Amino acid sequence: MSDMKDRVASFHEEVMHDADFTLAEAIAEAKRCLNCKVPQCRKGCPIENEIPQFIHALTQGDFGAAAAHIYNRSDLPAICGRICPREKQCEGHCILGKKGQPVEIGKLERFAADMALEGGFMEQPVSKKTAGKVAVIGCGPAGMAAARELSKRDYDVTIYEAASHPGGTMTYGIPTFRLHKELLQREAQALTDMGVTIEYGVKIGTDKSLDELKEAFDAVFIAVGTMNGWNLGVENEDVEGIVEAEPFLRQVQLAQDGEFDPENLPVQEGDKVIVIGAGNVAIDAARTSLRLGADVTIVYRRAERNMKCLPSEYEEAKADGVRFQFYSAPKAVIGDGRVEGLRYERQQILEDATMVPTGEFGVVPANKIIAAIGNKPDLPVIKSFGVSSNDDGYIAVKDTPYGMTSKEGVFAAGDIVHKPQTVVLAMREGRKAAEGIDQYLKAKKVMEAIKA
Repeated sequence: MSDMKDRVASFHEEVMHDADFTLAEAIAEAKRCLNCKVPQCRKGCPIENEIPQFIHALTQGDFGAAAAHIYNRSDLPAICGRICPREKQCEGHCILGKKGQPVEIGKLERFAADMALEGGFMEQPVSKKTAGKVAVIGCGPAGMAAARELSKRDYDVTIYEAASHPGGTMTYGIPTFRLHKELLQREAQALTDMGVTIEYGVKIGTDKSLDELKEAFDAVFIAVGTMNGWNLGVENEDVEGIVEAEPFLRQVQLAQDGEFDPENLPVQEGDKVIVIGAGNVAIDAARTSLRLGADVTIVYRRAERNMKCLPSEYEEAKADGVRFQFYSAPKAVIGDGRVEGLRYERQQILEDATMVPTGEFGVVPANKIIAAIGNKPDLPVIKSFGVSSNDDGYIAVKDTPYGMTSKEGVFAAGDIVHKPQTVVLAMREGRKAAEGIDQYLKAKKVMEAIKA
């Protein structure tokens, strides 16, 4: 096996299994909760998870009740408990964190969810498949959440996923050292156990058309992600050696799955890599490049305190050996035909927080530049669906019934509607769209009965 294949394979070994609670540790941590009358942790959660209730159930050793409280609001708690930005959400609002250490809500959530899924502490309902047939396009967080909610309401649900594995961005955009992919297979199996059918390797718009789905199903839910990266917006950015972060992370995951030759990855051992961006995707791309044997520097135009990534991700990247260069606004790619470096202009922050250029320039040497400044919709894909979009290219939907597009019976939610955000928000929108589908189909049946 080559050095590169060894490096790719080693990603699996870096998942910290010992970071999870033991039973005794989980109960001890749960007992630290103050059970506040006005729980700030719930206010900090985008889905207002029943945090004090599930934590209290854990203190009693009632794992079934703990899981039931979590699943009342969340469809992927084992995932959210691992990757949610809890420092800015639930844990960031915990009263105990004001003067000390907040309750480790994320670890408790995933502990309870793992117990429910692996220990059988909560029985999952199996769809009777009597309410109607719904097709879901995409097996990411929005699609999985909608499928689960619809199955609970006794719909016959089929998910069509273009890739060979479930999870969408959770699988192909989050490195294995941050999220074990077996966890996503487990979530997909849970859906299958509820009666959901998942067909992999089927791309809607190529293998099947949206109109074909409309003929075969009572409703269709579009839950595809945003695939295309934004241009860097600097001079000479068309030279060889510019890499988009999302496709790069996807290729690394495919290499781990044996579906892509590691020797063809755009980052190789010995490369000098610059990552432009300061979100979690930029951090993931940098840490991944480092594990492939590259020398990595993140170049960011603002200050450390302005970074969009989680503080914990920033600290872990520094611990890994990623370098950071702040107050450096990218201006041009250096190189004739190939990347040789990045020209930047030094920035200054004034007292009123205004950022101004200084007129001082410099160059960071590199042979690869990874752009991690956000994604946008794949316009040809949207066009193939034949639904209306807004000026930015995202699918336009209605509030009533929630999530319906310009095509009757076709719904959409997640990144393709609301722009790339967090997994928990995509999950929330998938559930809300499922409720919209249910309302629409029930109303349709009433109207058909009246006409008959």
